[in-house]
Amino acid sequence: MTWTQDHVHIKCSNYEATIRFFVENLDAKEEGRVNSSGRRTVTLRIGDSLYKFSPKKPGEAVSSSAEPPHHEVYHLGFKTDDLSAELTKMKARGVKVTQDLVRVNPQLQYAFIEGPDGIAIELLQQGE
Repeated sequence: MTWTQDHVHIKCSNYEATIRFFVENLDAKEEGRVNSSGRRTVTLRIGDSLYKFSPKKPGEAVSSSAEPPHHEVYHLGFKTDDLSAELTKMKARGVKVTQDLVRVNPQLQYAFIEGPDGIAIELLQQGE
């Protein structure tokens, strides 16, 4: 048996704002929207991966804190070939940077931004 990742599904407090964030900042492409049993879901493609977003149900809580202790998904990681330029564009759009650019070594650098609902997002560049 072989397993491959199909998608990551995230519930959000502000559906349209969350979609807009990923489209504007991570160049997400909308693959489609469905409404099944009263549940709206949009599928976005970021690179080779699929991400599904749906609004939280009435009465559900969506965590907005990435502060420890944090026992949910730790963060999403996205790789780019020009981290400095992408981070500069995001800062100009008002994206909250929680860890500015860190150069680990000549082949690795990273930064963290905060996405909708406090989602921690690592941005990294590997290689030359």
